[in-house]
This record gives sequence, C-alpha cells and structure tokens, in this order.
Amino acid sequence: MEDHPKLLVWNYSAEEKRALDILLAEIGAPLAECIDTTRGHLTLKEIIDGTGSCGEVLASDEKVLLFHAIPEKGVRFLIHTFRQKELPSPIYAVVTEHSIGWPFRELLKHLVEERNRMEKRDG
Repeated sequence: MEDHPKLLVWNYSAEEKRALDILLAEIGAPLAECIDTTRGHLTLKEIIDGTGSCGEVLASDEKVLLFHAIPEKGVRFLIHTFRQKELPSPIYAVVTEHSIGWPFRELLKHLVEERNRMEKRDG
C-alpha cells in the first residue's frame, strides 16, 4: 500500500476543486485528486495507486472526500479548515486497511447509508 498522503474527491465541479486546491496550497497540504467517474468501480487501492482500468461510468450526485495516509490530527485539522470555508459539504471518510480493498462504488453506497442512518437518528 502506498503511504503517501492523498486527498481524493468524488463529484466535485471544476470550480469546487479549484477552490479546494487553493486552500490546500495555502496550508501546505497535498492537492486533491479527482476520482474519475470511469474509475468508480475500481478498488480504492487501484485508485490510489493509479492502476487498473474500467470503462464503466459510475454516476452519483454525492460528494465524497477521502483521506489516505493522513494522521488523525491532520484529518481533524483539514475537516475543521474545510468547514470554515465556503467549500462543498461532502461525506468525509478515512481510507482504512479494511476499506482499501473495497470498490469505490461499494464504499460510496456504505457511506451514504451510514449518513442517512445518522441523520434519521439525529433528526
């Protein structure tokens, strides 16, 4: 598994990605990489490593921001910083040893279900 810190974003517009990258550059964090819609069926490991190929398009309106190999303190700092700015409000998730083997589409489905359960519980 590649241990270089990475931020991966799903379903950000070019303008949203640009605003995020400007903020990341200001704080000295690595720029975010977009997960292309034709790579949504690949595992997170394949996406992170830049390997694998899939021509099938994954469609979803959800916005996701994944943290890979970023220490917990850094994740908390970044989420706090993102929430203070006018950036999209995605589903945030950390890539774990378990989830790195999941296809992104499965992780996305799981994250949406989890968010909906929490909203129902808190609502």
